[in-house]
Amino acid sequence: MVLVGNLKDLKLVNIIQINCIERNVAKLTVLTPEKKGTIYFAGGQIVHAEFNPYLGERAVHEMLGLKDGQFKVENGIEAPAQTIHRPWNSVVLEGLRLLDEKQVFSTPIPKQVFSSLSEQPEVKNVFVLDYQGRLIEGKAGNRNFPAIVAFTWYKLKKSLSLFYSESFRYILIRKEANYLFILELKPHLVVIETDLRLLVPDFIGRVEKILRNIRKNKDE
Repeated sequence: MVLVGNLKDLKLVNIIQINCIERNVAKLTVLTPEKKGTIYFAGGQIVHAEFNPYLGERAVHEMLGLKDGQFKVENGIEAPAQTIHRPWNSVVLEGLRLLDEKQVFSTPIPKQVFSSLSEQPEVKNVFVLDYQGRLIEGKAGNRNFPAIVAFTWYKLKKSLSLFYSESFRYILIRKEANYLFILELKPHLVVIETDLRLLVPDFIGRVEKILRNIRKNKDE
């Protein structure tokens, strides 16, 4: 029995799941304009995969990112070798995690910063500015936004010499019932508005770790 189709209509992860759950001995071939990939199934698992130049799990991970391409599933074809030994769902979940990371870190840094920091429970708003104080990311609809930016930029201008010091980490401003944290992520300035119910060393440690990871992944 042969099943053919396009990945636009049936996702690769679904094809893998069907063959593993049904414990098929089968060969899946995927064809794109640039490459050809194969995945072999037996005993309810993925046992071998090839996607030039990759073999094994890495080949599966790379193919999971394909959104278009012709596929063909042929039953009764055994794998020429066994290069995968982990359970199929572990292989697929790891591939999807890596794919998500790749998609996140391919987005511009300001969007990454806004998205990552906005998820922190104490954060009310995040602003990413350039060195002229212009808004790149943030909720500009906030009625206090102009005052926040003006005040923050004023403080930053007064503290500008700190940016050339190895000891510079952040500026903390208390504004009414909120904190404003200002950090540098060249060539951007990051302004974080929080409530007062936080431990500053713990919070700033988490923020700096997030910013380091964003910068590290962008540089790689």
